[in-house]
Formats: sequence, structure tokens, C-alpha cells
Amino acid sequence: MAAALERIATLLSLKGENEFKTRAYTRAARQIIRLNRPVKELVDRGELQELPGIGKALAQKIEELVTTGESRLLARLEAEVPAGLLALFSIPGVGHKTAAKMVRELNLRSLEDLEEAAREGRVRSLHGLGPVVEQNILRYFQESRSGEILYHRGVALPVAEQLEDYLRREGLEAVSMAGEVRRGTEGVHHFLLVVGGSEEREALARKLEQLLKRAPGVSAVEPGAPDELLLQTVYGLPGRVLLTGLEEFPLVLLRESCSPAHWEQLQKLAREQGFQLRGNALRRDGKAVPVKSEGELYRLLGLDPVPVELREGRGEIQAAREGRLPALVELRHIRGDLHLHTDWSDGTDSIQELAREADARGYEYIAITDHSPSLQIAGGLSMERLRQQMEAIRRLNEEGGYRCRILAGAEVDILSDGTLDLPDEILFQLDLVIASVHSHFRQEREQITERICRAMEHPAVHILAHPTGRLIGSRGGYRVDVEALIRQAARTGTILEINASPQRLDLSEAYHRQARRSGVLLAVNTDAHSVATMADMGYGITAARRGGLEPGDLLNTLSWEELEKCLKRREQRKGGGGS
Repeated sequence: MAAALERIATLLSLKGENEFKTRAYTRAARQIIRLNRPVKELVDRGELQELPGIGKALAQKIEELVTTGESRLLARLEAEVPAGLLALFSIPGVGHKTAAKMVRELNLRSLEDLEEAAREGRVRSLHGLGPVVEQNILRYFQESRSGEILYHRGVALPVAEQLEDYLRREGLEAVSMAGEVRRGTEGVHHFLLVVGGSEEREALARKLEQLLKRAPGVSAVEPGAPDELLLQTVYGLPGRVLLTGLEEFPLVLLRESCSPAHWEQLQKLAREQGFQLRGNALRRDGKAVPVKSEGELYRLLGLDPVPVELREGRGEIQAAREGRLPALVELRHIRGDLHLHTDWSDGTDSIQELAREADARGYEYIAITDHSPSLQIAGGLSMERLRQQMEAIRRLNEEGGYRCRILAGAEVDILSDGTLDLPDEILFQLDLVIASVHSHFRQEREQITERICRAMEHPAVHILAHPTGRLIGSRGGYRVDVEALIRQAARTGTILEINASPQRLDLSEAYHRQARRSGVLLAVNTDAHSVATMADMGYGITAARRGGLEPGDLLNTLSWEELEKCLKRREQRKGGGGS
């Protein structure tokens, strides 16, 4: 539901609709994603308009999605806006306002139009943009242009899981998600399911097509390549379903759950050992070799089974051959969440409600880190309000109503010059200080890098949050030298966050190994703004696993006693006043 509303907001912005209308859909999506109960329940009870920011018109759009699984507004917008323009939001520093301005004033109908405008210097001439935005656009086309639309995992994984569960309940013999969604990539171009059955292939295809036409969220089903069905969903995310026989299912699932490079390396290793590994069969001396699971194939080739998140062709085959695969972190290793927002600022739930959820998750500690004063749009706390919150947290800990320890913290804005948004007299009273950037995204690369590095030198700062500021699929991050941030973190003892929100997953997995080699400790935090979004921890753990991280690489796998000692050591290393 939230994904559909976000997509409407994005398309409205590209059409040049007024900012208030676009923001209304974005705010509604935010409210929906933070709900602790199904949105259908609110619709059935007529309570939808009780949510902040959802009026009659918006409620009607949501009710249509709930009752029909479709949105006439979304369908109309997708017909009117060229799909390629959605890739604008992969460009660093480009959000809704900037994209809308460029589409409107440059009369863009395609990415090619934008590239031409940037090369001719017409982007920098637009009021409020200038040469930095133009340079970011040119770099995008030079370095990483794909033209494909990325959907973050918060959209893709639930859609794939929902369909997987639906098909299993309908009695299909073997069903599994595969592809990018199963490997846990940061962004997804489409979702993929592999379905195996013992019946004749055409009969299975007919049965599956009928089931998918009735599936939740599926708006269209059509044949693709042989043994393939193509899906469209109301959320915009396309999908594929591959059909195979039951005996072939394990190998097809493995093939479709690894990168082409990983599969090619497996095929080469198989040839070296006298096997022939093709798309759906393993043979030796012309005879089929039964393979009952993915793990069995790895063992037949003399390998330790490779976790699906590592199947990218980046040295994991050799590591599996030599017994050097990392013992990857798992969700069960997490002992706390150190970045949480409450209804004191822009969260929807109270400190007590978050603490109860933490207890239910078996956490030993949580940190309440509401926003600092300058972020007024997010209800940033004044110094007086922050003092009141600190006192409230102290009382809750003394009363002992929760098993977890509640830390009094703050997410403090890094101002444009690298100073922090709170004075030292407050900072040193906090148990945990998270520093982050929420403004001046268009600073030059060197300037924003120096700005963040300066903040990391502050002795009160424990963690740097979401280091690049990206929002996958809707805003490119600011241009910052991440390698310089890692060096600064190693020098100052600052912990780098892996923000588990599926829209962020920031610090990106691409830098996890470098941080680990540099001796930098990381922390997977949800940045949750509700009890419901505390569940985002799973997305962060998947990202950490793709980065090859083990439990010892993460701050919040420590026990409470270990965490307390670790934070104090880092304060002493920075020469701070301590908390």
C-alpha cells in the first residue's frame, strides 16, 4: 500500500503537480508503513481519516486499493509519464522538487533529453540548481547509467513473500523466490519466483496462470519465454515466474539465485572435476547425477555451501573451497537497536511502546535518538524538551518496568560547516550521540566530506548515521568520499551505521569489507519511527551478510555490559567528557 502511494507521489512530482499534493501522498505512505495493524482493518472500521494527513480524497484512493487491488489514478499516471524518467531519482542530489523542475522547465520526455540538456549547459541555468547538479547528472551518465528503475527491498521482498505464500497455500509442490530478491541486493529491478511441479508442463503453466490472475496485488499476467510467466503488479514492480520439474527444481533455484559470474565459476569448477553443469542438470559421463538441494551441489563439487547473499562471483567460490567463508551475522545475534524515534519528535509511538517491543524481541538495550532542534520539519527537540526526555528515560530505567536498558540519545544534525546542532553541555549528558546530515545536500564533494569528517572528530559523537543520505529509488545520495569517511572513522573511533530502513541500507554493502579491514566497527540500526518499523532490522542484517560481516563486526551484537564498556573506551579515545 505504501509503495503504491509513494509511486503516485513520484509520478505526480514528475508531472509537475504542486508540492503540497505530492507531499500528501508521501506523508500518507509514511503513515501506512508505520501502522501496527492491517490497513484493511482501518478501512473496514471507517477509521482511515483518523490518521494524520489523510483526508477524504486520499482515504478514497486508499480504499480503492484495498478493495480492488488497483488504483485508477496510478494507472493513469503511469500511462502519462514516460517510465524512463523514474531513473532520475538515482542521480545524487535529485529528489522530487529537483526532478519536477527539470522535467517541467527542460520539457523532458526521456533520460536522453536530460543528458543532452546537461551537456549543453542548460541544467545549470535553471534557478536553484546550478553547476553541482549538472555535474552530478553528467557523472551519472558517464559512470552508472542503467536506465532501469530500481525498487527498494521494502517493496520487493513483501511482494515476493506474499506471492510465494499464496502459491504454497494453493497447493503447488515447490515454490521459492529467487533472483535479486533472494540474494538480498539493495535495489531490485523485478522479483522472481521458481515453481516446480510433477505434472505436465503445459498443464502446470495453465494452472499457475489462473492462480496468478487471482493473486493479491497482481494486475496482469502474460506468457514470456518458454516456461515463463511475466507479471505486473499494482505497485509498479514487475515480476517473473519460472516453471520447472520437481527433480530439476534445486538446480534451477540455485542457478536463478546467483549472479551470472557465480554460476559460470560453478560450471568451470564442475568441468574441472569431470561434471557437466548445465541450466537444469548435473551430469557425469553422460549420466544424470541427482541433486536434491543447493547445498548438495556445493558439496559434490568439494565446496562449503555458499550463503545465498554471497553468490556474486567475488571470490566466494575460492573461499568455499578453502573453508574460509565468513560465519555471517544473523538476526538472532542482534542485542539492541541504537537509532529509534518516538512521538516526542516525528515518530508515532511512545518510548514505553518501543521498550515493550524491544523486550518482545529479546533486546538488552535500545537508544532513543529523536531529532535535534534544527530539523523542525521532523519535530526536532529543543534543548528544554531534550532535557525533559532524558529525565523521563532516567525514571523509566529506575522504575525497572522493562528488561531492556533505555539509553537517552539524540540524532544530532551536522550543520553546513561541520559543527553540531546541540551545545557540548547537552551532548556530554547523553548516553549516545548519533550525527547525521539532513540539509545542504548539494555541497561539493570535498566540502561535504570535510563537513562530516569534522563532525566525526567531536568527542561526543559515537555513531555516524546513514553516511550518504541516499533513498533508494527516490533520491540519490549526496556526493561524499566514503573512503575518506572510513579512514576518519578508523582514526577517531567513530562507529558507522548500516541504516536498516530498506529505502536507505546506508552504509552500502559495497563498503562493509573495507570498513572491517580498516578496523571500523559498524552498527545495524533501524532508524525506526514506530514499533512496526523496528522489524526493518532484518533488511539491515541481509545487507550486512552481503557485506561479509560477522557478529563481531557489529556494535549491537554486544551484551549490555560490553556495549557500555565499548562506548566509554571510544569516548576516552576521542578525549571527550563522557556520558
